[in-house]
Amino acid sequence: MSIEGGARAGLIAPDEKAFEFLKGRRNRRRANPGRRDVLLGNAALRRRRAFDHEIRLDAAKLPPIVTWGTSPEDVVSITGVVPDPDQIADEAKRLSKHRALNYMGLKAGTRITDIKLDRIFIGSCTNGRIEDLRAAAKVVAGKTVNGNLNAMIVPGSGLVKEQAEAEGLDKIFIKAGSSGASRAARCALR
Repeated sequence: MSIEGGARAGLIAPDEKAFEFLKGRRNRRRANPGRRDVLLGNAALRRRRAFDHEIRLDAAKLPPIVTWGTSPEDVVSITGVVPDPDQIADEAKRLSKHRALNYMGLKAGTRITDIKLDRIFIGSCTNGRIEDLRAAAKVVAGKTVNGNLNAMIVPGSGLVKEQAEAEGLDKIFIKAGSSGASRAARCALR
């Protein structure tokens, strides 16, 4: 979630909860099947490592964050405004952000809460876990998507897609008027 939070990169040390999550997961060895299972078998990884710089955030205290542009780095708080690309010193980045605003049909300084929604996207690599789709299904169950809105649900992987369909989540999304969780799993909307 580092990128979705606006970072260019992020490293998060796995904790016991992460190791437990990985136990018994299908395909966790697929990338290198002949190699020892490093994540679960290497006790050295479980010991606390020192980082050059460490930041701790309480995610429960963070406001909802949304994207205003065409890249996961183009994010701002839901209570914020669309940034002004003219305030960016780097010319290439400034021009990129101007192109993003033009593509999105937005103007710098517009309050995020004043932007009319026409498309909702739930999914991607990090926000398309089965837990996320279950939570989204609870929100939309028994409701109908506004006819002027295109709601797309995209599972983060083929395994999540299979599980969502097995649990009937795709039917909940489709009944509500979204594209359901039956779309192809992918990391970006293309």
